[in-house]
Amino acid sequence: MNKAALTPAARLAPGKALTIAGVPDGFEGVVVADFARSVAARAGTAGASLLVLCRDAERLAALQRALTFFAPEIEGLTFPAWDCQPYDRVSPNAEISARRMATLARLANGKAANGAIVLSTINAAVQRVPARDQVARQSLSLAPGQVRPMDEIVRWLETNGFSRSSTVRDVGEYAVRGGIVDLFAPGTSAPVRLDFFGEELETIRSFDP
Repeated sequence: MNKAALTPAARLAPGKALTIAGVPDGFEGVVVADFARSVAARAGTAGASLLVLCRDAERLAALQRALTFFAPEIEGLTFPAWDCQPYDRVSPNAEISARRMATLARLANGKAANGAIVLSTINAAVQRVPARDQVARQSLSLAPGQVRPMDEIVRWLETNGFSRSSTVRDVGEYAVRGGIVDLFAPGTSAPVRLDFFGEELETIRSFDP
């Protein structure tokens, strides 16, 4: 008997449910990682990503830690739920908003690695998101060597809720000085400095505010 035919990935079929039962607590990361590798190796699944819906945020965090340990080579993307209810007086946490949009942008632009795992929760899955083409249009991707006018980047920052300041210290701020643009994006541990020569982006580096 062909052992490959017994793997869960080989049993996947359109329109049919696949149930994997009897997984001991703490071993979900091993099963999910092996399943993602098997799906990525199948013919005709180039660029495929695996979506895992967890019961709540605590289980999502535990599975994320397990995947980091058991499968560090697999890209893991998180898509958390909002931390507030619709029409609440308190706005959603900026870091959660950034993590959601970063994951949506990578998926919309096809930049997620083959076999990537998207971790989310049931609550996040039922919450509405922007249309895919809108996310792709509104995304900004920069790399050294690109030719991008600084005014275009400043307009993007203004449109997406960044506040201009003389010196960048807090998340959501940006500053412009000569050929330098500093910005502190939500979800990042440090602000970055974009150094331009004319319209060419020469370097991107983080700095201590």
